[in-house]
Amino acid sequence: MRRRPLALAALALTLAGGCLKIPTDESKSPETGSEGQADLVSWPGAAVDKLYKEGEVRAYTMMQSGKPIGTSWGRYEGPVAGEPGHFRFATRIELRPPGRDGKPAEPLRSSGEIVVDARGDLVRGFERSNAAELRFERKGDALHFTSGRERDEITYRNGDAFMAFSAILHEELMFGLRRLVPGELSWRLVSLSGSMPTEWTATLTVPDPQSPGQATVKTNLGETIQLRDGRIEKVQIEADDVEIQAPVQPPPWPEWQIEGPPVLSYSPPPGAKFTRREVELPGRPGEPALAGEVLLPPGKGPFPGALLLPGTGQQDRFGFAGPPPVDLGSHSISDAIAEAGFAVLRFDERGYGSSAEGPISYLGQLEDARRALRTLLVQDEVDPDRIVLVGHGEGGWKALQLAAEDPSVKAVALLAAPGRPYEQILRSQSEAALQAVPPQLRDDARKSQEKTLQALKTGHGVPPELAAQALWIKEILQVSPEALVAGGNAPLWIAQGDKDFEVDPRRDPQELLKLAKRRKRKAELHPFPDLDHLFKPEPNDSNPSRYLDAARTVDHAFLGQLTTWLLGQVNAPAKPRGK
Repeated sequence: MRRRPLALAALALTLAGGCLKIPTDESKSPETGSEGQADLVSWPGAAVDKLYKEGEVRAYTMMQSGKPIGTSWGRYEGPVAGEPGHFRFATRIELRPPGRDGKPAEPLRSSGEIVVDARGDLVRGFERSNAAELRFERKGDALHFTSGRERDEITYRNGDAFMAFSAILHEELMFGLRRLVPGELSWRLVSLSGSMPTEWTATLTVPDPQSPGQATVKTNLGETIQLRDGRIEKVQIEADDVEIQAPVQPPPWPEWQIEGPPVLSYSPPPGAKFTRREVELPGRPGEPALAGEVLLPPGKGPFPGALLLPGTGQQDRFGFAGPPPVDLGSHSISDAIAEAGFAVLRFDERGYGSSAEGPISYLGQLEDARRALRTLLVQDEVDPDRIVLVGHGEGGWKALQLAAEDPSVKAVALLAAPGRPYEQILRSQSEAALQAVPPQLRDDARKSQEKTLQALKTGHGVPPELAAQALWIKEILQVSPEALVAGGNAPLWIAQGDKDFEVDPRRDPQELLKLAKRRKRKAELHPFPDLDHLFKPEPNDSNPSRYLDAARTVDHAFLGQLTTWLLGQVNAPAKPRGK
């Protein structure tokens, strides 16, 4: 199973605080500690339903460099109806990222819920933002996570700590449930926001033996936490100049609600003339089953055929990806081509839509593209001598490869396709990312990036967070755009939006055009001002968060130029023989 950070993780501050847990075995509280404190009990612990009054709100203000950066609320909801021995707690998080050009940024909000048993061990819950939702449920010694189509599980045993990003109530709940005595603490911490479990250590001391309820906890993460009678009063993180404080009079429970991520659905455009027919993409034994559909214009045909090859390799036939749910706009492109008179095949990538799971492999996805082309060619309504390929992003490389293998392909449209080897693109992106690193740390960061790149190239020593994509990256690093362009003769239509942040709009399309000219291959370049990598209008700077805006659609002028060019390639009069 693949483990992917949830978009809720983007809501986290650089807070290591708020991640404490209690010892896994109450009978093994430290017997020795700071001198003179071995027999002290800072907090005796309390039952879940005795920690707070039903409906009681806890709130924690978060400051960085003396400026407010957010609030974390928690509330005890009470016993769960119909579930004896189960209790519910709710959280709300509001973070305030820095604004731009003197304008405040929109707050980042999330909500959560946990249900615990009488021991305080996790039963189930969720974390939710307007971009994504992560649900979790404990079954035995396993905690099962579900986020959209993604599923995962990790080991979870009684007494393990758990906490969602910035949910300070989870931390306080774990303190309040257990007997706290001075000494060294060490335990396992489970993230409820999609990160991997980690080991956590700390030291608890009582500064004044006459007031044992006041305790200080210093962690291996650089935190200093002040407790009073099992409740958090303050968390300080010196390295980040962060302070979290529980005010004496907590602010009221927030009125805003989180509806959760949108549910993406497809319907043909109003007045669409094409019809749709489900198809299977036959493959060899051992290959994942692939499903798709053919879009057919009105009439009997035969029609020119078009195959759309998307860029990410991780989306369904409509271009819906995630979590978080993202409309990459592929359906707008394939719909427009069908409306122009083409029979279009689009399919669910492996592991998406109705297609079966398969390894995340560039070469595997290339074979899937071959299967799709073969399926298109045998449709009764398709003229096999009038085929065009449309490749978006890395899908353009697959289109070039297929055109080189099948000389009958009449044309290839390359939409925001890389023109440089993937290693060059990775290095450029890495160097750009380094600009956000303090100058004194850049050399070490650059060495770390180089080590990661070499691990990806060889497949050895790959960081765990990149393991799922390691094979795909290793394979695509070996692809040569120059060899792909040299391998075929079909005319090329190179389209590029100038707001693209995934490929360089000033370098990559020019490199493709240069390679085509070098091989005397017919090619034309079409830049599109103010369009992003998805060919959607972008008045500001493009970034991944802008992809989440479902109201943005593929530019109509771009679609018009694309379909006009494709029609010109398949309807061009045949050249007289001998000329």
